Amino acid sequence: MMSEINSIIGVLAIIYGIYSYIQRKIAPEKIDKLQALIERNGEKMANSIHLFGYTILPIVAGLLLLFSRLRG
Repeated sequence: MMSEINSIIGVLAIIYGIYSYIQRKIAPEKIDKLQALIERNGEKMANSIHLFGYTILPIVAGLLLLFSRLRG
C-alpha cells in the first residue's frame, strides 16, 4: 500500500516539476513567487533558485520515489 502511495506522489512530483518549467517558460510574469524572488535577489539568482526549487528538486524527488518502488 505504501509503495503505491509513493508511486503516486512520485508521478505527481514529476508532473509538477514539468508544469513549473513550462509555466516559467511560457509566462514567468504570472508566477508570483518568482516575481517576489526577482525583486529580492535579482533576475539571474531568482531564476536559478526557482528552477532548482520548483523544477529540478520535484523531478528528482519524484524519480527517486519511483525508483524506490522498482527496487522493492
